Amino acid sequence: MKKIQIISTALIGLTLAACNGGGGSNSSSSNASSTSNPPIESSGLPQKSSNSTVNNVVPVTVDGGPNGNSPYNTPFVSVTVCSVSNPTNCQTIDHIILDTGSMGLRIFANKLNSNLNLTNENVNGSPTAECTLFGSGYDWGSIAMANVQMGSEIATNIPIQIINDPTIPGVPSNCSNQGAYNDLGGANGIIGVNPLPYDNGTYYSCSGSSCSINSNINTNQQVVSPVYMFANDNNGVIVQLPNVPSGGSSSLSGTLTFGIGTEQNNQLTAQNVFTSNGTAQDGSFTTNYDDGSYDSIFDTGSTELFFDTPANSPALAVCQSLSGFYCPTSTTAINTQISSLNGSNAINYSYNIINVENYLNSNLNTEAIPNAAAEGGDNFFIWGLPFFYGKKVFSAFTGANAGGTTGPYFAF
Repeated sequence: MKKIQIISTALIGLTLAACNGGGGSNSSSSNASSTSNPPIESSGLPQKSSNSTVNNVVPVTVDGGPNGNSPYNTPFVSVTVCSVSNPTNCQTIDHIILDTGSMGLRIFANKLNSNLNLTNENVNGSPTAECTLFGSGYDWGSIAMANVQMGSEIATNIPIQIINDPTIPGVPSNCSNQGAYNDLGGANGIIGVNPLPYDNGTYYSCSGSSCSINSNINTNQQVVSPVYMFANDNNGVIVQLPNVPSGGSSSLSGTLTFGIGTEQNNQLTAQNVFTSNGTAQDGSFTTNYDDGSYDSIFDTGSTELFFDTPANSPALAVCQSLSGFYCPTSTTAINTQISSLNGSNAINYSYNIINVENYLNSNLNTEAIPNAAAEGGDNFFIWGLPFFYGKKVFSAFTGANAGGTTGPYFAF
């Protein structure tokens, strides 16, 4: 059996730390509607005229990764990276993790052709580097300037991170002591499309054999979501994945659509829209569960749902052989309430949690596990990739008018 890893690529330390997390407050709402694993929404609303030449949709694939060893429930896209000085000098890199919980494009240096000749970002004459903190560890690398293309959409001359770049000094101790090194589960890189477009990370200036923190990096010098920098269709994204078929799937195909309300194929058809209401800029919302109120995001970069072990019923036993994962005796529904951060737009939402051990024993070749959940919420409730199966989920950038509603928001 392939080893299961808890990646949780949501930038919990960056995107959620500013939110008012907590696990002990009671919450209820009398205006909540009820929802239980709703089907994919169909487009039928009045639609804006489309530019017939635009290609604003790219494939998303859930599979075993470049070497077949990536964690279950990992969604991948392909990204084309080009030299700024020679825009025809390009390379398409597959198996880039799609992550609605982080920001920007980050690629491992050994996956880039040596003749791509990306230019380092220099601030005051010194190369720039970044220590990127994920929920599952850190990555260290240089910042380079590149043109990034997905479909027919292009972001020109934007900062991206080159992880493990051998041309800069090694990782500083004040980065490596933040946790374990994060190999992204064997992926070639990661692209973040969180509603907060810039990562507000920890940046360094490098000189000689060392790098030191530079707190004066401007926003436009930070790693940024390429989608946010597209000329068109740049106000958000739509992630759509099918349900996992009976018997599992070794490769599940979906789509990533750029823009919300900008083309005929990306109208805002969601019934439920959850905003940050100006309190946070990362699209976080509230999940009430088990007598607690938790900050939440819909996160394709987390391979399961993550939430603290419930103190009350229903009891969710932890797996014996898969440490940290929930393995109830039979499929068990958890009852939650999801709302915007200010409590508006609340819905009651029931979600089934399966026994992961039993599912894998019965579906030996699957790469997609529906309704999987694990411990480790740390006072957050993370709706990971299993939530996305059978849904169309919208993620709108901060401050953007996306389908008539101002971001940041998540919607489904």
